[in-house]
Amino acid sequence: MIIDIHGHYTTAPKALETWRNRQIAGIANPSAMPKVSELQISDDELRESIENNQLRLMLARGLDLTIFSPRASFMAHHIGDAAISATWAAICNELCYRVSQLFPGHFVPAAMLPQSPGVDTATCIPELVKCVEQYGNVAINLNPDPSGGYWTSPPLSDRYWYPIYEKMVEYDIPAMVHVSTSCNACFHTTGAHYLNAD
Repeated sequence: MIIDIHGHYTTAPKALETWRNRQIAGIANPSAMPKVSELQISDDELRESIENNQLRLMLARGLDLTIFSPRASFMAHHIGDAAISATWAAICNELCYRVSQLFPGHFVPAAMLPQSPGVDTATCIPELVKCVEQYGNVAINLNPDPSGGYWTSPPLSDRYWYPIYEKMVEYDIPAMVHVSTSCNACFHTTGAHYLNAD
């Protein structure tokens, strides 16, 4: 079996990005904040977004299974507060779970955590638990820089991260250390985070 351990839902239906843009606009104007229930994506839309993209390429390249997580550049933990991140992570994780249910032989979900700059990492635990216990997630994405390019979090060796590590040990799951987009012009995209951090 050939497993792609680093797959993101980069082809999610446009409605997801539209809802996220409304959520971001709602930070400055709370009356414009969309409700989660306003995001409507059908199973048929999910199938189309996968069959014509990731699944087609997987089959063409001989891949059997993808560990499938939300789009990394969409994580954007530096946008909004912990509540914004929690709502956004829950939406993205549910979509990856739904894809895994529609294509159980090809996709297994990995969770995006609802990280937020300066917020106790223990706040990520409820989403992690839900994703493992209810959605069958086999891994998580861990952003070492929720500040979006300012690298204000303690290093990954610090006890700050222990609540997440302890749950990973409990569930025997790995983390992919993965940054998101940046609000710092010096780190213009995900790859630049790593280049500049080195």
